[in-house]
Amino acid sequence: MRQKLNPPRQGLVLEVGSGDNPHPRADVLVDRFPGADNRERGGDLVVDRPFVVADAHHLPFKDGAFAYSICSHILEHMDDPVQFARELRRTCKAGYIQSPSEIAERLFHWSFHRWYVNLVGDTLVLHPREPGEPFGELFDYLYEYNPAYYFFQRSMPHLFWVEREWHGEELKVEVRDHSPLPLRDPAALRELTRPRYGPLALTALFLVALIGRAARLGLRQRLRRLLGRSYL
Repeated sequence: MRQKLNPPRQGLVLEVGSGDNPHPRADVLVDRFPGADNRERGGDLVVDRPFVVADAHHLPFKDGAFAYSICSHILEHMDDPVQFARELRRTCKAGYIQSPSEIAERLFHWSFHRWYVNLVGDTLVLHPREPGEPFGELFDYLYEYNPAYYFFQRSMPHLFWVEREWHGEELKVEVRDHSPLPLRDPAALRELTRPRYGPLALTALFLVALIGRAARLGLRQRLRRLLGRSYL
C-alpha cells in the first residue's frame, strides 16, 4: 500500500519500532528489543543509522527534539497507548501512525498484538484484543501466496489499515472497552465497502499484485530500498 506520510525535508525524523524494515527517511531509530529477538517483528533488526534501545512509553529525548515521527505497526503493541501518544507529542512536532485495522486483526494470525485499532474521526480508538484466532494462519498464507487475495486487500486499504498523520496536539488516542465498528449500520457498511480506485488504477494494482507475489522476499526488500518505500 501507499503510506500517506509526509515527513519534512528538513529536521530530524524519528522512527519508533523500526525493526527489520526502517523507513528510508528516518534519521534516528528506536526499538525495544535489540539483537536477534524477533518476538514481535518479521525479521532481523536493521541497524544502519543512529539507533537507540528504549521503551517507547518513556522516550529518552528532550521536548520537541524531532520534526516528525514514524510509527508503523507499533501502536497495537503498546502496554499503555495513551502514554505512548503523550511521549510522541512531547518529543515530536508531527508524525505518522499506521496500524492494522480491527478487521485485519480479526482475520490474521497476530497473537502478540494487544489492541484492536480503529480511526473514529481524528481519534485513534483502541479496545482490548480478544485471544481467539478462528482462522489460524489462513489469511497470512492468502496474502503471501495468492495474487487474487493480495490484490483484493490492496484495493481496499481503508478496510485493512488505519493511518493517522498528526501535527502538534492533534494526536488523540482513546481506549474503550468495546468496538466502535458500525457493522450493523447498512449506510456505514456501504461506505466501508465502496471501491476507492477506478478501472485503470485497479488494472495497474492487479499487475503489481501478480509481480509482487511472484518476487521473492529478498527482491522485494531491495526494491523497497531502491524506491524509498517501507512496503511493497
